[in-house]
Amino acid sequence: MTALNDISGRCLCGAVSFTAKIASGDVDVCHCDMCRRWTGGPFLALADGGSTHFEGVENIGVYKSSEWGERAFCKVCGTSLYWRLIGSNEYELSAGTLDDQSKLALTTEIFIDEKPAYYSFSNDTKKLTGAEAMAALMAGKDSGQG
Repeated sequence: MTALNDISGRCLCGAVSFTAKIASGDVDVCHCDMCRRWTGGPFLALADGGSTHFEGVENIGVYKSSEWGERAFCKVCGTSLYWRLIGSNEYELSAGTLDDQSKLALTTEIFIDEKPAYYSFSNDTKKLTGAEAMAALMAGKDSGQG
C-alpha cells in the first residue's frame, strides 16, 4: 500500500478536472467485458474514498451500464473518468487521468476469468474472478461501504 495525500487529474482536453484525497495508491485492474469495451482495454482505477471534487461537471456524461454501476466520461474528448456504484459517493477513478502517477502500485485484478489471452500483467497481484469481485462489491453495498 502506497500512501498518498492530495491528488489531481483531468481528462485529455482539460474540460473536466478533479482533486481528491487518497489514502492508497493501490490500483485495481478490471478485465470484465464492459470495462474492456468502455476503455479499449482493461480499466485501471483507484478508489477515492468519497473525497473527489470535480470541476467542469457540465462536461461529464454518465452512462448507467448495469443495475448497480455507472461509468462517466468527458463529453468533449471522451476520456473515461470513473466507475461508481449507483447511490455511492465513492468513485473508482481512472488511474490514467492522474497528473502524477509515480506513486501508484498495481495490486488487484478483478474479473480475471474474463481476461482475454492476448495480454497479461507481470505484477504479482491479488486475482479475483467475476463472482468473487461481485460478492465483495455486494457485501460492501449491504454493509453501507462502497
